[in-house]
Amino acid sequence: MDPLDELKKDHSSILHQLYSIDKQLGWLESSGPEKVPRLLSTLSRVSEHMWRDLALHIHREEKALYPILEKRLGYEAEPVGVMRKEHQELLDCLTAVKSEVSRMRDDKDSLKTWSLSSKLQELRVGLSDHISREERVLFWLAELHLSEVDRRKISFELLQISKLRRPWRLVTSLPESVA
Repeated sequence: MDPLDELKKDHSSILHQLYSIDKQLGWLESSGPEKVPRLLSTLSRVSEHMWRDLALHIHREEKALYPILEKRLGYEAEPVGVMRKEHQELLDCLTAVKSEVSRMRDDKDSLKTWSLSSKLQELRVGLSDHISREERVLFWLAELHLSEVDRRKISFELLQISKLRRPWRLVTSLPESVA
């Protein structure tokens, strides 16, 4: 599979998880107290899974695609730096969502959902904007500047990084901009 198509597939999967969190929040806001523990548990599990998938995806981009693309773009590589900065902001935003879900679980609080809604909205906007910019600008630049050899090397690196799917190995190997 083409490495850019593979990264786009990651984007779709991560957005799907975000929509799942949205749906769980909607159910939480409209459910009775008997369903709250299960819904908060599901929100916690889905947000944790999304964080791991997003961290892995970021790691894959920053280790496999970005270095080669920066080399090919030379002095015009500023968009790569912007994407790196946004990666950390997205992880921070998702961490805030996870923290709010944890607070709600600990407090058995299903009534004060405004904070979670707000954090989720910030994540939704940031993630949508980032993915759009990445696919329309960065991937377009990659299409123009990467050779077939570059693409094969990126595909190989993506495969190697995917083997690190175990969370404890991933966290210890994330670049400083992500860890």
